[in-house]
Amino acid sequence: MRTPVRTSQRHAFTLIETALAVLIIGLGIVTIVSTQITFIRKNQWSTHTATGSLLASEIREMSRNFSRHDRFTGGLYTFTDGGTPTNAGWGCEVETPTVWDLDDLDDLDGVVFGDATDLPEDFELNHRFAGPINAFRQVINQTNWDGTITTVEVDGEVSEVSLRGWTQCVQVEKLDPYDYTIMVDNYEAGAGGADNRPMTGYPIRVTVIVLFQGEFDDEAREVSRVIWVVPPT
Repeated sequence: MRTPVRTSQRHAFTLIETALAVLIIGLGIVTIVSTQITFIRKNQWSTHTATGSLLASEIREMSRNFSRHDRFTGGLYTFTDGGTPTNAGWGCEVETPTVWDLDDLDDLDGVVFGDATDLPEDFELNHRFAGPINAFRQVINQTNWDGTITTVEVDGEVSEVSLRGWTQCVQVEKLDPYDYTIMVDNYEAGAGGADNRPMTGYPIRVTVIVLFQGEFDDEAREVSRVIWVVPPT
């Protein structure tokens, strides 16, 4: 007498089970990719912030020993031209200056080191130089991963490339000596009496704004801003 043999029947996954498995795995992959993208963006912003703070500090170091106004032309002064009193002394004394002609704080007002055209609101451009620069007034070059400097050849001439996308903007303002939140005219002077303050006797506020414009950015964005006040001596 034969003994009946039991055979096991194997069932495949149903369409619903397969769809759920694909959905769960897909959600996991999307979450991982999204997390990686967020991490990369945050890391990039952190790197940009550190670079921006460094570039702003370079300007502060460069101007650390600057006087508030030019010591050789008399600082801020008034002269008579054809019978009309005229104020002078604020800004660079050279009509077409080089970076080495910047030797006091008011020379830096409206100065830009870099190529950005989207400057901060209410920023008045007076002079533009190659940039960004370091504390020694040297242009900071674009450095490759192997330590070499990026160069470009134009008409057979090889030139070094400056740090791409970065611009330093400097703004200098004259402040009310009794309230540093109030800005006064560049040639403000005391009215006499108890406040017989000369034009050069006011505190100066220096603001360095660092901008960055990436290769695919439509405009330059502010990355860092450093402000300090130099009181009158």
